[in-house]
Amino acid sequence: HLHYQPVVDLTTGRIVGAEALLRWISPSSGTMSPGEFIPILEETGLIVSVGRWVLDESCRQAALWCRLDGHDDFIVRVNLSPRQLEHPDLIDQVREVLQRHDLDPRNLCLEITETALMANAEAALGLLNGLDALGVSLAIDDFGTGHSSLSYLTGIPATELKIDRSFVIGMSTDPAAETIVRTIVDLG
Repeated sequence: HLHYQPVVDLTTGRIVGAEALLRWISPSSGTMSPGEFIPILEETGLIVSVGRWVLDESCRQAALWCRLDGHDDFIVRVNLSPRQLEHPDLIDQVREVLQRHDLDPRNLCLEITETALMANAEAALGLLNGLDALGVSLAIDDFGTGHSSLSYLTGIPATELKIDRSFVIGMSTDPAAETIVRTIVDLG
């Protein structure tokens, strides 16, 4: 099932969006960590069909939230797996889901990890340009953990860099982590 983690504008305190987070409650084991079941979904290829469901359900829910008075700028964020990035009809899937739920593309942000982007940089760039042409926004997730070429990053049509939590958590106690975060912000 999905949990939605709110995204809050720190200047206004207003909820401006939510990130869809996949969770699994096993009848025998209880709540399982995504670190336990996502790798299995990836390895078996089931992540493609689960990812389609996550995209569809997230867009359905976002369309409902956007119809609330004053919430037409609400953005739902959905993570794409490396396997989904390899799927040839991903752009068509996204287009179809947006149309089916009558969701404006500006209300969807797709998040791709830096590592997944760099696994096949040329193919990823073509895909990201196609998704950008649809009007959805793109975020590079877990930024700072991969091995990106800075020259490659300038061509990616991403609107957000999500700095990996290992750097953000250490900011208050580790001057090096603070320097890395400030540098990534400046780079962004």
